[in-house]
Amino acid sequence: MFARIILAAIGAIGAACACSGPAVETHDASLTGPAPEAPQPSAIPPPPADPLAVGSQEARDDLYCSALIYIENPDVSDALAPVEEALLRKAQMLGFQIGEAGINKLVSEKAAHATHARVISDAYAAQVKNDMKSKKTRISLDDCNARAAALPMPE
Repeated sequence: MFARIILAAIGAIGAACACSGPAVETHDASLTGPAPEAPQPSAIPPPPADPLAVGSQEARDDLYCSALIYIENPDVSDALAPVEEALLRKAQMLGFQIGEAGINKLVSEKAAHATHARVISDAYAAQVKNDMKSKKTRISLDDCNARAAALPMPE
């Protein structure tokens, strides 16, 4: 019997609170201090008008080599022997590493924003394809592979 009375009282209090509307909280603004400013997103500049012309020659050569290595070592749909696949993946990794080094140089030189890596990489890939069609690459594949192999390997 006592439990019913307690439950009825709790139910009545709950109903009374629900009917009275939302609770209004008041506080003294002088006690809390100024509201913190929301962090402003940093302004991302537009991509470079000519992605092939930004940055140092060293960064541009790295990106050119990356595109050349990737084009010369495309993914194949056919199953490869394990050794052939390992050699392909190693070459592709060299292409990735030298491309990353080139983008990092552009960013550290403040010649490009990191979000423009895709635009810049695509521009180099298109340039290398055109150079290969004309059978005149600016840097040889052997030189690009040597340049990429000279980079420190990530751990």
